[in-house]
Amino acid sequence: MSVKQVIKRKVAMAWLRSDDAQGNPSVHSVKYRRLDGSIGYKKRVSKSFKNLPGESGFRGNLNTNNEFLFVNHEKANQPFRIKIDLLIEVDGHIIDHTNGEYAAAR
Repeated sequence: MSVKQVIKRKVAMAWLRSDDAQGNPSVHSVKYRRLDGSIGYKKRVSKSFKNLPGESGFRGNLNTNNEFLFVNHEKANQPFRIKIDLLIEVDGHIIDHTNGEYAAAR
């Protein structure tokens, strides 16, 4: 079994917001915790610009928005939201949400 790489939250968010060489949103796999505590997995998702909350659309600062809007390419481009704090993995990489605040004192 291979060891999964741990990435920082800001790296995961940069990957999810990125576009491919043609300017289209890049496609990723995501693993997340649902609000009921169960684990969810989506194999092919990308960021979405449709059905955005508010008149001005999705706020640019994802940390204050607290959720990420995706399109599920496996289900006829169905839009869905995931709370950022509930994301577990992106493309098989484990997300570290602590940003170092729990690092051991030296």
